[in-house]
Amino acid sequence: MRLALLSLALVGGLAGRPASAHDVWANGDVVPGWVKSACCGPDDAHHLRPDQVHRVSDDYYTVDGYRYRIPAREALPSQDGDYWIFYRDEGAGVQSTVYCFFVPMGF
Repeated sequence: MRLALLSLALVGGLAGRPASAHDVWANGDVVPGWVKSACCGPDDAHHLRPDQVHRVSDDYYTVDGYRYRIPAREALPSQDGDYWIFYRDEGAGVQSTVYCFFVPMGF
């Protein structure tokens, strides 16, 4: 009984907390569940407009703001029809490799 009451108290105490950084973007929009399960944190997520993504050959993409070419074989199917790239921007021109790169299928 005491264990059940303690569990209820803990759950009740957490219910009023604000959403974590993995639940919403900096602008307050909800992070899609498929993004949270497939990749990394919101600081690493970059939601792209179609005009920011360039297929430069059958083998590579480039993305405005990301300094390296991305092999086409690393592109994953986007579940919401938008372009997303995940990488860490360390500042001073230092960027990680791409963790995930989502593209709409058929494009």
